[in-house]
Amino acid sequence: MSKIFICIWNANSIEYKEEIGPNFDALLEYAKEHRYNLEFTIFIYPDFLDEKGQEILKDFQQKLHGFEGAISVHGACGNPVIDVIHSENKKVREAARQMVFQSLDIARELKAERIVFHGNFNPLVRGERYQPNWIERDVIFWSEVLEKYPAIVVLENTYEPTPETFRTVLDAVNSSRLKICLDMGHMNVWSKVPLEEWIAVLGEDIRSMHIHDNKGDDDSHLVPGKGAINWLEFSDLIAKYQIDPDIIFEVKTLETTIQSLKYFREENIYPCNIFAGHSI
Repeated sequence: MSKIFICIWNANSIEYKEEIGPNFDALLEYAKEHRYNLEFTIFIYPDFLDEKGQEILKDFQQKLHGFEGAISVHGACGNPVIDVIHSENKKVREAARQMVFQSLDIARELKAERIVFHGNFNPLVRGERYQPNWIERDVIFWSEVLEKYPAIVVLENTYEPTPETFRTVLDAVNSSRLKICLDMGHMNVWSKVPLEEWIAVLGEDIRSMHIHDNKGDDDSHLVPGKGAINWLEFSDLIAKYQIDPDIIFEVKTLETTIQSLKYFREENIYPCNIFAGHSI
């Protein structure tokens, strides 16, 4: 059955002790009270992967003692991490790969059931060999990751104009531990095809969906209903294709998370149309 995850969307300029820590405390209490699950987004920034990140990780581990919900981690994606794991420059490539491996280590320490990484295929590169080379290297890299780590790796759409690149990578890797996180906000800004095509092509490989809204011009992480995304169509398509992805609300603060949950419940949008066990 689908799970609901909540998170705080962080800016890399925020000081942990002054802002992220207290916000996380409130989010954790809310998750415990309503039996929601948690996604950690702070580790997307390379600055939080080294010593600073280790201090924060220890704090999270202490605070999570007794937490019964599932945990997801958003892996490193601050530019140029995933962009350059396929770089021709060996030193650049190795630095980016190490950030991915550090993210995976953090996910293991937090006992996360999955880790999310941006796909970051660049459709603006027009070279004839770019796409096949990118796919070939992506398949090799994620196959290597899955051999080294037991985690479920979930690839998130960013600038991809269609789902075809992901479909090709998934089929080539052919692992039950490589899945997709369909980010609704990213799709609304950068996709060249409708939502139905993404769901039809990727189907049950859509393990989770990031939920936030925008007006199609910027990745603004608005509360659902405040932008241009048709959430009733979103709900209908999930029912039509009989998929049951987990839902991750990625809307910056606890306050906007509560607003988003309220909107989904009032409008009877998936998964609230199948799940009456949460009070908001």
